[in-house]
Amino acid sequence: MERSPTSSSCQHALLARSPVGHVSVCPECGVVHLSLDCLSLRLELTAFQALAQMLSQAKQRLDSRQTGGSHVRNSPGHALH
Repeated sequence: MERSPTSSSCQHALLARSPVGHVSVCPECGVVHLSLDCLSLRLELTAFQALAQMLSQAKQRLDSRQTGGSHVRNSPGHALH
């Protein structure tokens, strides 16, 4: 029987854990599972890598604003939802 990317029989290998959630991967199907409190996402590896890159870029921008003395504002181009 072939496993689908969302198969409940996936064997998860833990990649990282923190107080906000955890990230695991199924070595057989290659799907990355991102679990945050009551939110769970299943992502193909390339989608997870793109998400990680986007979050890293956002963190760098937030960090540079904090060290520069400015704060993130809810203005055009800087909306927080």
